[in-house]
Amino acid sequence: MIYSESQTKYILILSLLVSSVLIFIMLYQSRGILLNDQSDVTKEDEGDLLMAILTSDSVSDQSWGSLAYKGQVMIEDEFPVDAVLHSGLYSEELVAGKAKEAIESGAELIIGHGQEFSPFFRDLAPYYPDVQFVTIHGTATYSNQAVYTFGKGKAEYFAGLAGALKSETGRIALIEIEDEKRGSPKFFQGVHHYKPEAEVFSQSVTSREDGAEAVGVMDELLKKGVDVIYSKGNAFNRDIIERAKEEDVYVIGYIEDQSYMAREYVLTSVTNDVPKAYVAILEDYFSKEGIPGGVTILGENEGVVDLAPFGPMFTKKELEFIESEIKRHTRGKLTF
Repeated sequence: MIYSESQTKYILILSLLVSSVLIFIMLYQSRGILLNDQSDVTKEDEGDLLMAILTSDSVSDQSWGSLAYKGQVMIEDEFPVDAVLHSGLYSEELVAGKAKEAIESGAELIIGHGQEFSPFFRDLAPYYPDVQFVTIHGTATYSNQAVYTFGKGKAEYFAGLAGALKSETGRIALIEIEDEKRGSPKFFQGVHHYKPEAEVFSQSVTSREDGAEAVGVMDELLKKGVDVIYSKGNAFNRDIIERAKEEDVYVIGYIEDQSYMAREYVLTSVTNDVPKAYVAILEDYFSKEGIPGGVTILGENEGVVDLAPFGPMFTKKELEFIESEIKRHTRGKLTF
């Protein structure tokens, strides 16, 4: 088909108009996408939660405070938060000062790394109703206070079984921190279920950092014939385990798998993955329901509490028995 000159001009003009419209539409849509992307980035930046973590401890290796630092790192990796960690807060003045400083800086969530912060938060909570106060362990009084703690019952029960199997004297002891004294009833229940004739002892020390005091308490227990000790002090356990090696007795570790300190003397450890508690707190904070008031108990389902592998002192028969008892409990055949 042959087009006239006028038709050719018309087709060219029409093509230019169509092309111009298409280019305009593409540019407009691109602009919208760019604006949306910029809007999303701004929203995320503005949505970062300002929060503070307070600990009375240092953040050195093996310290209770170091777990607060690990929790900070974990939540900053997983959530849109800007967390500031304040350590070494050993007095009421320091705690109140750092808490108020955090609030004035815009913090909406403050976590106290230990039950010692509960009374401080109780005093602050009514004056700052828009701030959420949380402690690892402890008590909660007001609606903007909450506690996250660990349900160690199952792990401690089977730690009691392990202690009962390896104690030759039938004398088994617990050493814990005075301020966190709970008695670990499931541990002793496990001991007595598998060794009804066992004698149990419970002692406490004033500080998780005082290895000398803990060893002094341990020495008194050794004089009574104790040969298995469940030591609930992640910091002073190093001193306890060193003395256990000297005295040829067994220890059940705490917080982490402490068999690396003395594989031949650590029966097992009741492990608490404390940093995962921080993850649980932030998951609740960002959930539709928010952080629940009162006490939240974290356990195996949240990956917070577990029992470390058993040591080489157990025979194959003993390990099979422990495993069978754990399976019986899982199936509901063994309750406690």
